Amino acid sequence: MIHQPAVGFYEAQTSKLILEAEELLQLRDILTRVYVERTGKPLWAVSEDMERDTFISAKEAQAHGIVDFVAVG
Repeated sequence: MIHQPAVGFYEAQTSKLILEAEELLQLRDILTRVYVERTGKPLWAVSEDMERDTFISAKEAQAHGIVDFVAVG
């Protein structure tokens, strides 16, 4: 499944929530750049894929460029 990083909401101080939100945005940026590099897809396409939960098979992940190979067992 391809999707953006997420965190569950819980009761905490606002300052802690802000810090976690900033960390999530940084993580999303890093993941997006890695997917762009690995897949060769444009940034907008990777961002669109991450905006919603995208379920793909192992072979689709390989074709997408996310995994190098699929083991056969």
